[in-house]
Amino acid sequence: MGQNQRNANNEIGENDVRQASGLSRRDFLRGGGLLGGLAAMGSLAGCGGLQSDSTSDAGASEDASTAATHTVTDMGGTEVELPVEITQYADGWFAHNEVSIMLNQAQGMVATHCDPKSFPWMYQVAPNMSQATTMFGKDFNYEDLVALEPQVVFDSTDDLRDKLASAGIPLVNCMFKTFDEMRQSVTLTAEVFGGDAPTIAQNYVAELDQALSDTKAQTDGLTDDERPSVLHGNSVYTLTLDGTGTIIDNWIEVAGGRNANTESTVGNAQATFSLEQVIGWNPDVIITGKADEVDQILADEAWADISAVKSGRVYVNPKGVFGWDRYGVEELLQIQWAAATLHPELFSDLDMRQKVSDFYATYLDYQLTDDEIERILTAQDPA
Repeated sequence: MGQNQRNANNEIGENDVRQASGLSRRDFLRGGGLLGGLAAMGSLAGCGGLQSDSTSDAGASEDASTAATHTVTDMGGTEVELPVEITQYADGWFAHNEVSIMLNQAQGMVATHCDPKSFPWMYQVAPNMSQATTMFGKDFNYEDLVALEPQVVFDSTDDLRDKLASAGIPLVNCMFKTFDEMRQSVTLTAEVFGGDAPTIAQNYVAELDQALSDTKAQTDGLTDDERPSVLHGNSVYTLTLDGTGTIIDNWIEVAGGRNANTESTVGNAQATFSLEQVIGWNPDVIITGKADEVDQILADEAWADISAVKSGRVYVNPKGVFGWDRYGVEELLQIQWAAATLHPELFSDLDMRQKVSDFYATYLDYQLTDDEIERILTAQDPA
């Protein structure tokens, strides 16, 4: 039985309960899945259900909600004291913006590292992004950030921590470089936001773990000879490539491949190499982050003797709200797309278009059209 069929069988109960209770899939998951849906159905069936007379519980809940601050431990190991209710925040790491969109649809974001030109899908999917000022990066101005009065700043380093502390603004380091760290960072961010965010994070992490487990179950038995060597980079044609020690290396392995670039171990950074080195590696598959580079690579005689070019196995990596391949929550989709791309015979029943549609509806609260799905799969901007 194929994986899609197994998933379909598992979701019969979900669909029945969700439809009967009138919940969207995102709200269904927020409510805790089947149990939440059944509870919603029970409330719709009538008002004669038992009511809990738990005055002490209500009082305890009220006391907790009036607490001014709470403490979280960020990804750098620093304990950070934060307001319990976050209504204004800044996102200083461009990759983290998609986490914020998933967990609270960018409500209350006052400053961002991103801009509509560089991340058009981000602003299409999350209109609240347009309320935030683009200010991090080379044009960063500390005084302008403080003037926006964020209650917390998310960032990928501790560089601004002391300076922000002098203005009474806490910084939460949310950096991640691996799937394990990604789980921690998403859970940490949800703890900062509160409300529905922890439930959304829990469901996302569970689905990420399931995707990893299901994919590895299909690829773990492959021999080294059955694992194609994969050259990946944000711009392969300009030889800007990803090496080992990265989340890119992680998903290549899970998807049943081997990283062709074994010379770079620079963590989350990329490095530039020579065409001679690429020819020496002779990758079986090339995946680039630039849509226009596929035709460039296939048409360039200098690349003609590389195995991936000879076999036509040169692909553009999908890109939506964020690039699927690096540090956004669409890594969940990347794992599955990469596995089906490297081993179509093992994942012939995987409906990637449906996966994209379900992901955006569930985690980004956005209903994609068929054309939008195609554009994301081929790394094109919105129409």
